[in-house]
Amino acid sequence: MGDLYREIGVRVRHERLRLGWTQEELAEKSDLHPAYVGQIERGEKKISIETLRRLAKAVSVRMSDLLNESALPPPADWESRIGGLLRDRDPQEARFLYDTLRQLARGLQARSKSRRS
Repeated sequence: MGDLYREIGVRVRHERLRLGWTQEELAEKSDLHPAYVGQIERGEKKISIETLRRLAKAVSVRMSDLLNESALPPPADWESRIGGLLRDRDPQEARFLYDTLRQLARGLQARSKSRRS
């Protein structure tokens, strides 16, 4: 498949991971089959404008964002992924996730300090 479709697939995958979603979750939110989402992300399928619209709407970006040739941040953009886990949560769940992550970070910091001593 052409480079254009691979590039679109990379952008779709990036947006999905930014939100902390699985391919199945993106498929459900865009009313597509999960296997088809995987094929799109790998650049194996030519997609219609309607499919592009569904994907863009699902991940809350403009269609042009999925077509844009600007450089994407690396896939290991952990801050975006963590932020994606907090989206669409009720305030209590978001607070619980934040507090849990903060405790883990403190534990890692303490462990790191004890190894240096």
